[in-house]
Amino acid sequence: MKIVFDARVISHKTHGMARYAYNLIVTLARLDNGNEYVLISGNEDLRGFCANYKNFKFLKCLTPLYSIQEQVQIPLILSRERPDIYHSPTFSTPFFSPCKTIITIHDLIHLVYGNYFHKLYYRFVGSKVKKNPYWIFSVSKFSKADITQSLGIPPEKVFVTYIGVESKFKPTINENSAKEKYILFVGNDKPHKNLEGVLKVYNLASKKIDFTHSLKVVGVEKNFVAHRIKRDGLDPRISKKIHTYQNYTDDELIRIYQSADLFLGPSLCEGFGLPMLEAMACGVPVITSSRTSIPEVVGDAAIMVDPEKEQIIADTICEVLSNNDLRNTMINRGLERAKMFSWEKTAQETLDLYRMINENN
Repeated sequence: MKIVFDARVISHKTHGMARYAYNLIVTLARLDNGNEYVLISGNEDLRGFCANYKNFKFLKCLTPLYSIQEQVQIPLILSRERPDIYHSPTFSTPFFSPCKTIITIHDLIHLVYGNYFHKLYYRFVGSKVKKNPYWIFSVSKFSKADITQSLGIPPEKVFVTYIGVESKFKPTINENSAKEKYILFVGNDKPHKNLEGVLKVYNLASKKIDFTHSLKVVGVEKNFVAHRIKRDGLDPRISKKIHTYQNYTDDELIRIYQSADLFLGPSLCEGFGLPMLEAMACGVPVITSSRTSIPEVVGDAAIMVDPEKEQIIADTICEVLSNNDLRNTMINRGLERAKMFSWEKTAQETLDLYRMINENN
């Protein structure tokens, strides 16, 4: 079996789709030495990666994702390579494909928060999947249900393969009691991540007389946070206790996770919710949302709340930070829950689906 894997999304940025694509091909390379893989990408680092495996080939492609050019270039590549399967780990895909095609759809958030072009693109791709040899991988049962209902795609063409947690996300060995005390948010400034809610919650919690924790915000510009504090009429004094991180390595991110006292992720919508699991894997108690895919992913290992009930969330934060027995229970449950999501399992399920789809006439 020959698989062309569209690796153009892989870059030095650590956003969700890039992390998914990179970890999937790395783990497939370890598990599968029988099938042939062709990685198309403009990232030269992947050329060196492919050189380490006899069944992996690098094919340079500088065509941007979601561009008009890719509608010509990708079909040409596929016609030349003649693969059994083409797998796009993003929603970017050729409208006309000469082979069986798999698209990984992480969520349909753009149908809610996106512009007219996003919505039109999703609808068009959905119509292609219904009538052609296209299949979809989703990252949660919630996303699968959303895809089948919103795009009208038959359920038998959508398969769930959960995302894994990398093994390097683990608790720190040396616990320093004198470390900085802080709450952690990891995400971006898109509306569904609910950073505005996080800031309002922190503003409420900080009014407690004995509240001393700072807030670390990973993935968002400092100016954005400052603007939201001013716009929403929050106490300007909290700005001094909020620290933002936009450019960071994986190792730096892991250290930030490991030293947090609490992870806060009251998202309004998630296709999966990887940061919650990463925090759990690092031994951090998690307060998150009770909506969309999140209950399916975190199980009983996190405290789930209505993401729009800010005072309740603030009170819950104070309860977790002051109750050591509760914290320890949440940490232990979180560590066990995170173990259920591995890249080995994801890659093996993906490989099994490749085989099934290849044999499907």
